[in-house]
Amino acid sequence: GGLEEQVTTAILHAAFIPFGPIKDVDIPMDHQTQAHRGFGFVTFEETEDAAEAMDNMHNAELYGKVLRCNYAQPRAIKGGNQGWSMQPVWADADKYKEDVEEAKK
Repeated sequence: GGLEEQVTTAILHAAFIPFGPIKDVDIPMDHQTQAHRGFGFVTFEETEDAAEAMDNMHNAELYGKVLRCNYAQPRAIKGGNQGWSMQPVWADADKYKEDVEEAKK
């Protein structure tokens, strides 16, 4: 996090490549403004390389802004009335079926 507007995937790749082979670099875009959202994902081939990159790049400066580096968390999905859930949508399929049948009564 904390990416300056000028930072591209190529710049982010170049900043992190010293720590080891990189699988992928992604900077999510805001579809309305066509600008990136201020954060990106760097996926390393080795976990140890990712840990070293985080140790060295967290609070480092890139294009005048301080970077925040951490492990990405799995995406949460909306879990109906329970709010956000880490469970897959089909985990509540039986409960959903019961609720539908109950509503029909």
